[in-house]
Order: sequence, then structure tokens, then C-alpha cells
Amino acid sequence: MAFTKLVARHDKIIIDGTDVSNFFRQFGFSSEHSEEDVSGFSVSGNDETLPGRTTQGFSGEAFYTAELAALIYPIHATRAIVPISWQPNGLLNAAAETYSGNCTINQFGPANTRGSVSTMPFAAKPADEAGITSGGGT
Repeated sequence: MAFTKLVARHDKIIIDGTDVSNFFRQFGFSSEHSEEDVSGFSVSGNDETLPGRTTQGFSGEAFYTAELAALIYPIHATRAIVPISWQPNGLLNAAAETYSGNCTINQFGPANTRGSVSTMPFAAKPADEAGITSGGGT
């Protein structure tokens, strides 16, 4: 069986209807279930756990530009809920898997270091019960 390796970054990233794909140097999605101890219900005496709450989010690092700040900072400052979608390799393959959800942007922090490119961290969390879902491309 052959497996596809993704080397180049051609991700499609849409925030509140605006394509910001070229602003990000790193972008990703995480989804993690907590582990809940249910050993008290075990008749065998073994430790047992079940998946509990799910924590999801988008995170990354963007090149800081006035255009990106003009889009993201007002969303962050007002705690607005906006649609965000990430399609790994989506600029080359419109049928690639897409991760999307209505989110709040929880981290905004442009930083400069003399002699380096200005960047800023990015983090967004789902703002409704649907969370971040996945589906085929458009």
C-alpha cells in the first residue's frame, strides 16, 4: 500500500469569509478527549477509563501584516464568533478534507524581533456545540 506524504504547504485557510492562506506559515487542528476514570464501576478491580470532554481548536503562526491584523484583531477584541475553515493542501486539491467550525479567536499577539520576520501566534476554539467538523472538499 502506498501512502501520500505532504511536503509542501498549500493549505487553504478561510477566516470569516476571507482567504488568508498566504498569511500563515503554520496552521493545524487538534481534537483531544479527556480520560475519565470509571474504575469505581469495575467488578474486576482493574483501572478503567472512558473518553470524556472533547477539546478542539485551530492553532498556528501567521506572518504579521497590517491587512491580517485589520481582519483578526477586531474579531478577537469583540469576541465575535466567525466561521473558520482549514483545508490541508486545499490550494492544489479542492477535494481535500476540510475542517471547519464557528469559532472565537482567542489569541492575538503580534511580536517583532530585530532582524526577523514579524509573526504572531494564532489560536481559535469552537464556539458552539457542533465543534470543528470534517468533510470532503467543495
